[in-house]
Amino acid sequence: MTYKMRRVTILLVVVLLIMLAACSSKNDNSVGNTRTDDEGSTVVNNNDNQAVETDEEELESYNLTLALPIFGATPRDLKEVENEINKITQDKINTTVTILPISIGAWAQQMNLMTAGGEKLDLFFIFGQGYSNTASNGSVLELDELLEKYGQGIIEQVGMENLKAAAINGKIYGVPSVGSYTEQPGISMRKDLVEMYNIDISSIKSIEDLTDIFQIIKDHEPNMVPLASGLSSPIEYYRWYDRLGDGIGVLPDFDNGYKVENLYETPRYLEMLNLMREWYKKGFINKDAATTQVDPLDLVNTGKAFSYIGKLDCGTECGGSTREHYEMVTAALTPEPVSTTNNVLVGLYGIARQSENPERAMMMLDLMYTSKELANLLTWGIEGKHYIKISDTQVDYPEGVDASNVGYSYQAWLVGNALLTYTSSEQVPDYWDRVRETNERAIKSKALGFSFNAEPVYNEMTAINNVVEQYEKVLETGTVDPASKLEEFIKKLKTAGIDKYIAEKQRQLDEWVAANK
Repeated sequence: MTYKMRRVTILLVVVLLIMLAACSSKNDNSVGNTRTDDEGSTVVNNNDNQAVETDEEELESYNLTLALPIFGATPRDLKEVENEINKITQDKINTTVTILPISIGAWAQQMNLMTAGGEKLDLFFIFGQGYSNTASNGSVLELDELLEKYGQGIIEQVGMENLKAAAINGKIYGVPSVGSYTEQPGISMRKDLVEMYNIDISSIKSIEDLTDIFQIIKDHEPNMVPLASGLSSPIEYYRWYDRLGDGIGVLPDFDNGYKVENLYETPRYLEMLNLMREWYKKGFINKDAATTQVDPLDLVNTGKAFSYIGKLDCGTECGGSTREHYEMVTAALTPEPVSTTNNVLVGLYGIARQSENPERAMMMLDLMYTSKELANLLTWGIEGKHYIKISDTQVDYPEGVDASNVGYSYQAWLVGNALLTYTSSEQVPDYWDRVRETNERAIKSKALGFSFNAEPVYNEMTAINNVVEQYEKVLETGTVDPASKLEEFIKKLKTAGIDKYIAEKQRQLDEWVAANK
């Protein structure tokens, strides 16, 4: 029922009850009357002396400012899409929305200025890596009571377990975007070469199983590297541990009895480095892997590489990247997907502390997480102009329109609830159903919900990151021998304060465990 319909219905009910009460006062000794409760809602007493509270107070009109990060140029038809959004929000919650587009390059600085200066702002997107700091510096409001009163749709769509993953000291300050909440390392390989050389991808159960496959490619395609490495190293996505936020101090096997360990001192890490070194020496990895800034996928697309290792979140597994030039096939490198706090808190929405109407901001959020029409407006724009439906779940560009000239488009993972959006024609029709299924069957890290606050060890964090930047990539691409460099790496980490850092993370994790028993 729309806001306008509900308002009319409520008024009719109130009038009818008052008329009945008036009639009954003439016919018997009972007295009907109205009163106002402690929250200002109209309450009508019937003849049975039972209070009947109206469903909803009349909402005054409100203009809400929503800040969104923009990758690239601001869509030229943004204002048209905003107008269509306002038709929905005015009807549902008597609210108009002003979308404030901010370039990703200026995002952090601009948001800091806006929140510190108290500028007009109600809702804004929060990137997961900055969530803890955003919550701790007071830029956003605590949401628990608002969620309970106005965000029941959000609770249903996100799920309480995932909402609790956003809790800091027991309070929720941001609503996680709904999408893939899992990670699973996998390898993507050119399908034509897999078929040409009769490679049995069903035999791939772990990362070690790739050695024989890479040898086949090396023997038959001497001008092609079997595994691409560039912006990311081959084992950057091969995680057998919960990063606990930043990866400085991890939880091996997503459990480990809640004992935080230095990743770089674990036996498994040394095994991985030795494997990478073996691959590098055999020519399985491109020689410039430690220095090139080329995306591994681009090396595959240009015919220079056979495969790349990445994350299977049902994106690669269920239809491929839209950037892939060749048709690819994938294989998981671990038995099951896993869900960690990092996976859940990729992006969130918060209510700015200076919001003049936090209640309305939460109503707007609830609409963003529950309205399919609104979600698709934010993602795809206006039907017939920016997209056309080709099935119940898929869309494509209209004739004469493509990605280069479309007047509006936006990333689904930024809109609140991506699972409500249409998929592109290049994805499988049931893409989001598969994502839901993957979310449901994923193994949950024992530390799911724990968020580390690095502020007490900020100086150590800076020093540690400098050391990691110097050593990690040359080791993880196999460019240098771990026998000569790993020990040196670990010593410098200790000098930078990694033991103190891990001790602080352990202390916070212990407190979180105690509070969540």
